[in-house]
Amino acid sequence: MNKLIMLLAVTLLAGCDGSSNKSSANTDKATAPLKEVHNIQPKDIPQYIEKFKQEHARLEFLLDGVSYDLTFLDNEGKEIIAQYEKGLVIIGFDLGTGKPIKDLTVLEGDINNLPKLLRAPTRRLTAHNIEVSEKNGDAIYIGQLMDPTTTGLYPVSLTINEALLSGGSSKIKVVDDQAYITGALGTEFYIQMQDLIANSPQVKTLVLQNIEGSINDDINLHSGRLVRQAQLNTLMPKDGEAYSGGVDLFLSGQQRIYQDGGVLGVHSWCCVEGKSAHLLPKDHSAHGAQLTYVREMLGTSLGPDFYFFTLKAAPFNGIHNMTKAEITQYFEQPNP
Repeated sequence: MNKLIMLLAVTLLAGCDGSSNKSSANTDKATAPLKEVHNIQPKDIPQYIEKFKQEHARLEFLLDGVSYDLTFLDNEGKEIIAQYEKGLVIIGFDLGTGKPIKDLTVLEGDINNLPKLLRAPTRRLTAHNIEVSEKNGDAIYIGQLMDPTTTGLYPVSLTINEALLSGGSSKIKVVDDQAYITGALGTEFYIQMQDLIANSPQVKTLVLQNIEGSINDDINLHSGRLVRQAQLNTLMPKDGEAYSGGVDLFLSGQQRIYQDGGVLGVHSWCCVEGKSAHLLPKDHSAHGAQLTYVREMLGTSLGPDFYFFTLKAAPFNGIHNMTKAEITQYFEQPNP
């Protein structure tokens, strides 16, 4: 899904009907072996995580001598949009060629009101003298930004790489035996879950407080497997929201607990061969990793039923809040 559009337009969607119930996450036994498909092979995860950590350590945003952390929000055509504590950074980058562009804009304002920030930032800084280069997979921007109102110039240095695009913005807060999760899921969340399982053994339940989705579905499926292996429960509270990859996380609970009022939003994904996933044949190889995951979490019959339901429920750039009947059908119905 276009994440910035979702943040601006549908972050708070109408809650679905539901009732407070629990469902066990059992799996059925297949009568014949089913092929496992992984976009990241389980044996390769340690190397994948180590590479991410090395790339993440090289990320840098230095503006007027002050260093800030960046989190990815969206990418559109020839721009990457990231957030920092004072606003947004719009980075010139050709996603088609993978090449940096000599363009950089900073919009300062209330990061809790992105529509207003985009429409009327408290300050706008635009590229004045930006040079770009590439080194070891990093795109590097060095130069100055100008405030058109005051003509003031501000030195800037920016280094980005794949870690920005795949890291996510997830945060976990532990309270007694529960861990509250917010943000967009990515590679950082996998690392956070490893740490949680190793260092907070008292935690029994993950509370999906407000999850925007996943910006790295390949690792997000493995994050769900960490949850299941640790036999943690997942809770969608009455005031919680989880979209797209957040629903994949909900599936992973040893027990999946849903409270009336919680929002579970699903949709299709895009694209393969120029087609949205719902237009691909059911036996298309592109479905393989998701089908492997839902079979593990919901069983060999219910899992695929749920997955293909999500593809038809809403287009990749839309969202469908599951109804009470749908939640009952897919999450509370005993597996056949």
